[in-house]
Amino acid sequence: MAQAVASFTRPTASPHAMRYTEWVLHTLAGTGLPPYTKLHIHLTIFAHVQGLAMAEDMETQARQDTGLSAAEWMVRNEPQFDAISASGDYPLLNSRFEHEEFELDLDELFEFGLRRTLDGIAVMIGETSA
Repeated sequence: MAQAVASFTRPTASPHAMRYTEWVLHTLAGTGLPPYTKLHIHLTIFAHVQGLAMAEDMETQARQDTGLSAAEWMVRNEPQFDAISASGDYPLLNSRFEHEEFELDLDELFEFGLRRTLDGIAVMIGETSA
């Protein structure tokens, strides 16, 4: 069963969530960043983690519902993708797959996104302390 999604606009009063938020804000305390920027950083990281966790849950649920792995699903749906691609309306997207296969790995995507996010935050902190 998929876990509940945490709302950003209607947060649930939870000591665990508030403790985590407090930890992130404490980590950013000496950075010189404005308070709202620190909260935005926390929410951005949280959204990234929650979004990819939801994708993992959705894949697990889809596998249970269909009995197909992601690869089997792609093979089954390839004719529909090919028909749309044949329109010629997506030359950049189509060119990505001409020379090599692309296999989406959610762990790799998670690490890629988190690294880019943290790198950007580090730049912000560097600019604030300069």
